[in-house]
Amino acid sequence: MRLKTIFALTAVLALPTTLSAAGLDNFYGVNMAACVPTGQTSAQSVLFNSAGDASFRDGGFGEIILTCAIPNTLSRITKMTVRYKDDGVPGAGSQVVTALRQKRYVFNGISEGVDSAPSTIAEADSNAFVPPVISPQGYRDHQKNVLPTTGTLTFDHRRFFYYLQVNMRRPAGTTGPVTVAYVTLF
Repeated sequence: MRLKTIFALTAVLALPTTLSAAGLDNFYGVNMAACVPTGQTSAQSVLFNSAGDASFRDGGFGEIILTCAIPNTLSRITKMTVRYKDDGVPGAGSQVVTALRQKRYVFNGISEGVDSAPSTIAEADSNAFVPPVISPQGYRDHQKNVLPTTGTLTFDHRRFFYYLQVNMRRPAGTTGPVTVAYVTLF
């Protein structure tokens, strides 16, 4: 009887783990502290706080560009959500642009092959649509379909690298917050 109990308990505990792992092939979330400052972004202009957010340092202005790798375990998604803070003034104030991008690569041995320029699959621009503030901390959630229709994007990790590029812009003379907390793909 004891062997049956151990076997039953093992089966019950293993089942939820298997189901949870299977559901993660179509969800990815990344906080901005896990991303890398790129382009002209200097380490002096970006502030990563303890909650994983990325923002401008006090008095900072210009552009911060962050790149976040997407793991090859992500198989398909339909939506992208960006949680951010900005001044909410379309076209005149701060701006957060988040792009899901892909880069095709060709591998023909050790040194041959031509990689393509990156292309944008989906883009969320805080100046194009200003959602309402949804939290006491002042965050907004901008959700966007990754395809023009509500279809599903299937990743082809054998031919492409995928990444998120987050551009945070704060014009000189503006003092409002420009912060990105995280991006989710699902």
